[in-house]
Amino acid sequence: MDANSGNTEARPKKILFITNAESGQANTILALALEASTRSRTEVHIASFPVLKSRVERVSPKFHFHPLDGKHMLEALAAQGLTERDLPHPPTSKNLAGYDNLGLAIVGWDGESYMRIFNSIKKLIEELNPELLVVDTLLNPGFDACYSLNRKFVANSPNTPLDVSRSHQPWMKGLWYYPTTGSGISFPVKWKDFPSNLMASFALIWTILTSPASNGVIKYRNARGIPGRLPIETGPSRATHVICPGVREVDFPLVVPDYVGLYGPIVLDSVPLEVADPELIPWLNRGETVLMCMGTLFHYSDSQVKAILGGFLGAVSHDSNTQFLWKLPGKPDFEDLIAEALKDPRDRDKFKIVSWLEADPASIMKHPNVVAWVHHGGANSYFEGALAGLPQIILPQWTDLYDMAARAEYRGIGIYGNRSVAPGIEAIEFGAAVARLVRPGKESKGFRTRAKAAAEACRKAGGKSKAVDKLMEIIDNANE
Repeated sequence: MDANSGNTEARPKKILFITNAESGQANTILALALEASTRSRTEVHIASFPVLKSRVERVSPKFHFHPLDGKHMLEALAAQGLTERDLPHPPTSKNLAGYDNLGLAIVGWDGESYMRIFNSIKKLIEELNPELLVVDTLLNPGFDACYSLNRKFVANSPNTPLDVSRSHQPWMKGLWYYPTTGSGISFPVKWKDFPSNLMASFALIWTILTSPASNGVIKYRNARGIPGRLPIETGPSRATHVICPGVREVDFPLVVPDYVGLYGPIVLDSVPLEVADPELIPWLNRGETVLMCMGTLFHYSDSQVKAILGGFLGAVSHDSNTQFLWKLPGKPDFEDLIAEALKDPRDRDKFKIVSWLEADPASIMKHPNVVAWVHHGGANSYFEGALAGLPQIILPQWTDLYDMAARAEYRGIGIYGNRSVAPGIEAIEFGAAVARLVRPGKESKGFRTRAKAAAEACRKAGGKSKAVDKLMEIIDNANE
């Protein structure tokens, strides 16, 4: 038989990954795509917004990039009046106003823009006719395109198992048993917190169901032949499989549906520290180091910078060799404030503050002197810290970031470091969190022991390699 006629083994297996451009969604997709590109007879295509193209090309020249027709989500939200600076809010157990922008945030686009993206994805699927589709769970038009074409697909979630299966927990536990997203409530939920947690849960549902932004898009797409509500509201259970980067050891206890696979942290291989930033190594070699990075969407205030500086200095003595590596975007804007706080040369010597890290945080975490990881609670940051085996301090700012702080505390691998003032940061509270992780003693040892055990569970889950094994299995089964 001619090798090119009817022999599916001889043809490359096309996988089309469809994702938002924001790092929180794109990172795991790019990691999966890079792993898939190493498999034999596999052709990797990535569909996203034009702003992601240069990053895709840097990750691998093997990728085929396809630009989607429209603005990426952050750009679309900004055009409708919602910017990154509008995202922070107090825990909704204290102020339900934190849900005000949620309806707009979950849909992202207006109706016309939504349909342009939907049509460009649908057209691309029809032209490429890939063996497998992998769709970002937060890209609603991608789900709708797969549904409209009656195509089987895999959903990729950058978030935790509970985030994709809350509605499938027995006894309606998703409504009352777990902290409501954005509430800032600890787990297990205490009896005294039960009323506020339930109120936040109903407020969240009501906000989504009555949002003018999301309902406007729903009606617009309904009128153009797309039935039902938004896919993000109904969940990814219609997908053939859901790839999730979590493991039970770093999440709340839950029932994992059959359609969800737990693969542990799915991260891009980072350039080794000795290659990316060899000049940083001698500084790290000086002593135990706390690493801090608050994510690309976060903007510091003067008061937060002061609190971090003062908090760390309050946590470590002058003769301690513990030091602080801090990615502070916009550092020049805070130079006077930093100089005022670090007048003492011994204090200045404990800090390395940079606007940009030449090496990825994941590669810096591998240095044996890095002993704690401070971040905003993003899923990628949480899972990277878990994989590295580092105790974490989480300073949540909005919605699901509060949930990550609750997870870290429940599993004993981290601390909710701004509970009293969130989304603000307070020096004494932050300093106390740092002290609990770095001062010698039973408590810091316990955090490190539990973090290392969590890291072992993450590694055993298999990560991107095992997840791509599953993708290949799905393709092979479809061809049988």
